Amino acid sequence: MSKTILIIGGSFGGIKAAWSLRHLLDVKHRIMIVSDKPRTTFRASFPRVLFENLDPEKITMDLPDNFKDTDIEFVCDPMTAINQDDNEVICENNSYQFDYLILATGVRHAYELLPGSREFGLSVCDPARIIETREALLNFEKGEFFAGIGAGYTPCDGPPMEVIMNLDHLLREKGMRDKTNLHYISDKKHLLPPGGPKVWKYLDDHFKKKEINVHLDVLLLKLDKNRLYFKDGKTMPYDMCLLVPPYRGIPAMKNSNLIDERGFVPVHMKNMLAKESKHGNIYAVGDCIGNPGPKQGHLAFMQATVAAEHIAWRINQTGIVRMYLPEFRCVMDQGGGIGLYTYSQYMSEGDGLKIELGEEPYKSKIRFEEIFMEKKGDIGDLHHQMMK
Repeated sequence: MSKTILIIGGSFGGIKAAWSLRHLLDVKHRIMIVSDKPRTTFRASFPRVLFENLDPEKITMDLPDNFKDTDIEFVCDPMTAINQDDNEVICENNSYQFDYLILATGVRHAYELLPGSREFGLSVCDPARIIETREALLNFEKGEFFAGIGAGYTPCDGPPMEVIMNLDHLLREKGMRDKTNLHYISDKKHLLPPGGPKVWKYLDDHFKKKEINVHLDVLLLKLDKNRLYFKDGKTMPYDMCLLVPPYRGIPAMKNSNLIDERGFVPVHMKNMLAKESKHGNIYAVGDCIGNPGPKQGHLAFMQATVAAEHIAWRINQTGIVRMYLPEFRCVMDQGGGIGLYTYSQYMSEGDGLKIELGEEPYKSKIRFEEIFMEKKGDIGDLHHQMMK
């Protein structure tokens, strides 16, 4: 009997899950991606959009065209609700029945939880604002510059770090670095907490060498046009700031009976099955899961693979399902053709650790982007192989 696997979300997690399922299941089984947008952008390359004039169109995938003639269906139809009782996803235009459901919805940037962040802060995460951010950064010449995540529950630290490192490089190239104070803020106790103690120590030293002021364990409450306000009562003046606001789940999940207080989906980490799935057939991967840990593309790929393998094992009643062992793998653009690669098994009590600063990490990130776009997201296990 044929099965229908519905995937909600057309970014890293959704694309990876769809391709993994297509390779594991007979074509009689229907695989459908339903997304609220017809296009997706390779956001990991936004630093090159900001500082190297990369055209965003070159890293943007047209999803209907991408999945044409692949035996993976794509529908652009924003989800509005999930009916667990009837195994149904309700969207603006139609409703869709499923045997298995994978939620890869991503997150909502909750600007309202950080008043002033949309009006006065730049964005490195929003494709609609990336050109505006580029113009502002390239024209910045002096003053107090802040970047960071210090408003609570923003589990992706890399992008603002990349911006501040690139800006440091740009200002040094212009001979204007001495006119600017760069600040990185975070509500966390360490830089890149999932990396573990050796990564923390390396980054502490790295930021000191760059003369970047680091403010850890601070909670930003709001900002106006020229000042940041923190929970401890301190305020800091700024001339420009770039902030990633708190993450929350998407509104369509509100009455699904799947989510926690922030709107995310808690899952069983061994197979990515939603803990509150009424019929045991709903999975979640990527940024929308409610479990502790970072939210990054590499982990979304890993989680999507595990969910797909588990579903295929259930349908085929045979096969191999890999265990999900979260690992931290991050390549951060530093400016000037240099990248910083950090790999750590700290989250899973492993011993693996690698830190590399140089041209190769930078080149590897570009290679991965190019292969992802060329292969229409059908990358297999390439996300594990880069920079090994």
